[in-house]
Amino acid sequence: MRWLRAAAPLGVVASILLGAGCGGAAHAPRSAATTTSDPIVASLTHLALRQQAQIPGALPAGFHNAFAEAFSNWPVTPVHAQHPIRGSFLDPRGQDENGLAGYHFGIDVNVDDRRPEPGAGPGLSHRVYAVQGGRVIRVAGPPQPCANRKVEVGHFSYWHVSPVVTQWARIKPGQLIGWTCLGQWHVHVSEWRRVGSRRIWLNPLRPGIETAPYVDTEPPIVSAMRFFTPPTSPWHPNISLKGRDSATPLTPTRLHGRVELRAEIEDGQSFWGFMARHPDWETPHHPYRVGVEIRAHATRAVVMQRITFQSDEYPSTPYLVHYAPGTVQNGSMDECVHNPPTQPCAGTYWFRPFSRWRLEYWNTRTVRNGAYDVTVVAWDTKGNTGTLTVPVVVGNT
Repeated sequence: MRWLRAAAPLGVVASILLGAGCGGAAHAPRSAATTTSDPIVASLTHLALRQQAQIPGALPAGFHNAFAEAFSNWPVTPVHAQHPIRGSFLDPRGQDENGLAGYHFGIDVNVDDRRPEPGAGPGLSHRVYAVQGGRVIRVAGPPQPCANRKVEVGHFSYWHVSPVVTQWARIKPGQLIGWTCLGQWHVHVSEWRRVGSRRIWLNPLRPGIETAPYVDTEPPIVSAMRFFTPPTSPWHPNISLKGRDSATPLTPTRLHGRVELRAEIEDGQSFWGFMARHPDWETPHHPYRVGVEIRAHATRAVVMQRITFQSDEYPSTPYLVHYAPGTVQNGSMDECVHNPPTQPCAGTYWFRPFSRWRLEYWNTRTVRNGAYDVTVVAWDTKGNTGTLTVPVVVGNT
């Protein structure tokens, strides 16, 4: 299995337990970190709080983050120190060998497979510890291949883990539950909760939940915007998210009709642990939240303001509503370790900042011809923000 992903809304996947165009680009110097003192950031932050129930991926109204049993440790040693995470919650994943594609429904906590822990058996690498206590709900061990083994304790599932516990055993936080599989370089950790009749996947690093310590001081970077016509046919990407793009690039100074916006956004991480010695293995995360605002340049009147994406829970929105052509999936660790130096490991994230529950566009015929400023804001889970503003001109005939 190349990457873990969810291929459909949760009700379907719960049973398994768990090119950008060459034109139309508007680039600007990469934005520095911004704060909520920036009026656009402040306004969109307030909008996110007010409209939480209307944002794909935001927590349901009235959701309580707190658990009855506190936890604050990582799943691998040292359990009270941060570890690198290459695969973030809701990463886009292209079609795999099973025909599945969609959002990544957990986080990948990395371990150094070049240095297995003492006591690791054949094909094993690092000990895995429960981040939360509870009953062992599911166990899948041998004869499954190690990469397909998993264990679920309480509200957490651990994939690519060879279990050392038995079904229904009572587990304490921090207790040994298994070993990572050699060659996987990580343990996939998923969190779930039940909301009414629904079982939903949650971001284990969402605000309000402390996997302690977790430090991220680097702000997201919004590095480019591109404008397109609506596509003439749906985008059907392959395993690496490459696929034909049927939209036509538009020049920012000659926007007309219905317009799609795509923004290149990444969230660099400030902690990489053992990977810091190999920067070519590092990969960006996608942003925690994306918002957009359009203002008339002369009057500063707002003509559009919306939050389109947030990664607290697995949304019902298809993942290609939020990710656009030009997106490239991060390479797996196995690929990165063996890649030639000329082949990059890091992927690329192109978002659709206008789109929420379906593909959406800016109908420029609803505004006067003239100059406008388009601003995209991106947040990470620690509240760091990055912005990019691009001037455009609407010219409908």
